[in-house]
Amino acid sequence: MASKKVDALKLKQWQDDLTSMEQHIAMSAIHQIEESGNMQVFPLLIDVLRKSPLSQVEQAILKLIADIQSEEKVETLMQFIQDEKSPILRLQLLTCVWNSRQDFSPYLAEVVSLSTEGDFMQALECLTILENMSGPFAENQLLEAQLYLKEYVENLSKENDQRKAQIISDIALFVKEQNEGIDADLLLD
Repeated sequence: MASKKVDALKLKQWQDDLTSMEQHIAMSAIHQIEESGNMQVFPLLIDVLRKSPLSQVEQAILKLIADIQSEEKVETLMQFIQDEKSPILRLQLLTCVWNSRQDFSPYLAEVVSLSTEGDFMQALECLTILENMSGPFAENQLLEAQLYLKEYVENLSKENDQRKAQIISDIALFVKEQNEGIDADLLLD
């Protein structure tokens, strides 16, 4: 799916179609967007997810977001996830991350931060994303991730969710293992 420029008129038409209460019109727009491969509509897709009462449309948009294969998507999606206020939508977007077949390794620290901010399910989604990252990880990403984990541990007394604490422990172990890999690489040089 190659990204192409789309004129303002087409974008407006897609916006109108996506927000239509008629499911077949919204689904047709999703299909057209998928064929166009246009990243200009990404903010529109997220906006529709926030507002759409049609679950089939919502599922089709989430699938489309997961299926888009572009480096631009990785950065854009992570920005939307970090800025998203709705825990439900944030969780859905995190699911798109691990359902996509793209590498989010440059966002290790951001994913660790997200794991500490949300509930158990968000932490679990983040662990799944981390386990699917191929690396290698930049040393500054690992250090930043460790800082987020340290901050979480310092505030742990406020946290009652033992299941989330266990997931965060698994994430800390993952980060530690990755950091040991970097230390071993430095010894080999």
